[in-house]
Amino acid sequence: MKKIIAAIFTLCFISQVQATEVAVVDFRAALLGSDIGQEAAKEPKQKIAAMDARLKQDQEALQATANDLKRDELTLSKEEFNKRRQQLAEEQNKIRAMAANMQRQAKELEQALIQSITPQGEAALKALIEERGLDLVLNRQLSLFADAEADLTNELMQRINKDN
Repeated sequence: MKKIIAAIFTLCFISQVQATEVAVVDFRAALLGSDIGQEAAKEPKQKIAAMDARLKQDQEALQATANDLKRDELTLSKEEFNKRRQQLAEEQNKIRAMAANMQRQAKELEQALIQSITPQGEAALKALIEERGLDLVLNRQLSLFADAEADLTNELMQRINKDN
């Protein structure tokens, strides 16, 4: 009798369990890797490259000034040496601030870029979810492990390219 009850309970329990279709996606990578993402990123990349070139130029000038100060250290008066060292420290602070500002601007440019193409990515993702009958889609960075077949990033990128 116990075996019959256990069998009935098991059958009832198994019928209640439903398979859940799960996938992972790196939405940011799919957006930026798509054709529209690559096209939209051209101008921001040029702006960042120009800022980077200016930063490198200023860093090289600062290094040359530091080398000159080191070379002239023994021939300068103590007051003149301290004055030039203070100017060098001020220039270093300016360059650090410039680098921080450049990083902030680069991040803002990327965020604006992603915001501008997110609607196309969301539409493509919704279409993939419906086609595959997915119950759950997770951000790839949040998952500890995902089988390659569960990763929709490349498929989403291709879908974005196809739809746009």
